[in-house]
Amino acid sequence: MHFDVAIAGGGPAGLSAAYAAASVGRSVLIVEQNNEIGSPTRTSGGSFINDLTELGIPQELLHPVHRLRFLSLHRSAEFEYREPIMCVMDVRGVYQHLAVTAAQAGATIWPASKALDVIKDGSNIVGMRVETRTKAIVKIGARVVIDATGYRGQLLRQAGLSPRFQRFGVGAEYDMYAPHCSQDEAVLVVGSQFAPSGYAWAAPWGRHRVRVGVGVIHPDHDADPVHRLESFVAGASKLGVNLEGAQPIEYHFGLIPSDMGETFVGDGILGAGDAAGHASTLVGEGIRWAIKAGRMAGTVAADAIERDDVSAAFLGQFQSEWLRRYGRNLRIANMLNRKISKWDDKIWDERTELLGLLSPDEFGRGLQTEFSVGWALGIAWAHPRLVKAGFDKVLGKLGIG
Repeated sequence: MHFDVAIAGGGPAGLSAAYAAASVGRSVLIVEQNNEIGSPTRTSGGSFINDLTELGIPQELLHPVHRLRFLSLHRSAEFEYREPIMCVMDVRGVYQHLAVTAAQAGATIWPASKALDVIKDGSNIVGMRVETRTKAIVKIGARVVIDATGYRGQLLRQAGLSPRFQRFGVGAEYDMYAPHCSQDEAVLVVGSQFAPSGYAWAAPWGRHRVRVGVGVIHPDHDADPVHRLESFVAGASKLGVNLEGAQPIEYHFGLIPSDMGETFVGDGILGAGDAAGHASTLVGEGIRWAIKAGRMAGTVAADAIERDDVSAAFLGQFQSEWLRRYGRNLRIANMLNRKISKWDDKIWDERTELLGLLSPDEFGRGLQTEFSVGWALGIAWAHPRLVKAGFDKVLGKLGIG
């Protein structure tokens, strides 16, 4: 069997790449090892309304957050949003929306099928072997293969392009029916009590459902988020999170790279999404970035086939354009992630007090990984204490320090 583009992984990156390539007439196959697109869920789905709306995600799949509380051991910073900028996604709904969009564009989707390895012709990647749901092993020829297999980056690794991530955000979460928990407020908690080298969260997503979880950076700290989750749920009431009468409906566990990918293109192959480190490591936000990366990868793959040039040199347009658009902001996010993962409770209390000086918009844009020069200069001008507290490194990364 032969397709123009063969994609391993039916997550947001793979599905978005499929849509981009199929919508301009390329034949596209997506193989997804799970039985259902969007299941199991491995992420809380926190993101930002404007970006997702621009990417075509329906409003009914986005639950707006009107208030955010950021808590350290002894301090808090609170942000009110009359016009919400943050949201929590219906994750399964978003993934299935992306799958339907790809199918409508003409992509072929094989659930319960697993990409085993790449097929090589010398150093060129010319397809992949797939185990189908009937356990048959088939060879899929392709002009371009896209690895969207998640943090393992399985096909990139086989092609000799693995970024070899060293740090990972490891998260455990309950999706709970919580009839008395606020559906307007999300809570982020830092510090050693629940999430050393990471953070804990309680995030509503509608219908009295709340995602309650703990994430830790490994190997920065050896805390087990699975065990910390139970402590967080038990202590939630002391943080103003009302889980009275709450019951878990789902349990989620997942990993996301906390390193950036710098090389994710080879002869006949591209990597997109977590497989290539296309996420903001600041708070471990991946879906929004994966959709962007997937669409860009699918567009470049389609152009390469049109030009009859699937070399690394041509496909490298994807890598250079990704880094041109987003590289600086993602590097700043990674720098901040590495820095704050080492903070103890005393430093977190000090920094949380300083964060409380920010306006809701200033704080939200930082979480969104929008580190523009104007944003940074505005904060430096209005909040000089932040500059003394280490914000100068952000200014330096922006070329204005």
